[in-house]
Amino acid sequence: MNLRDKISEYPNFPKKGILFRDFTPILKDPSSLSYIADEFSKFFHPKDIDLFAGIESRGFLLAGILAARYNKGMIMIRKAGKLPGKTIKLSYKIEYGKGTIEIQKDV
Repeated sequence: MNLRDKISEYPNFPKKGILFRDFTPILKDPSSLSYIADEFSKFFHPKDIDLFAGIESRGFLLAGILAARYNKGMIMIRKAGKLPGKTIKLSYKIEYGKGTIEIQKDV
């Protein structure tokens, strides 16, 4: 299965010069989701995984699927200000700006 064929591309979104790749078509297709989990399992053994981490917000979906497949937990890495309690932050730059992500300190 070629997942790249299922990804939609939107030039100049969210601003001029950026090519946005939308994987919503993959999420709509159960066979694609199963394929992702099957392929992941070829490279990682369950004993080597403690938790899955999903990065806001699309990553939540894939991490949740993999966590369920492996019978593991999942944690969320979110945009700054979205998590309660003490957090650990990381700032980053992308083509069209900068951002900060956080994870709860106790997870």
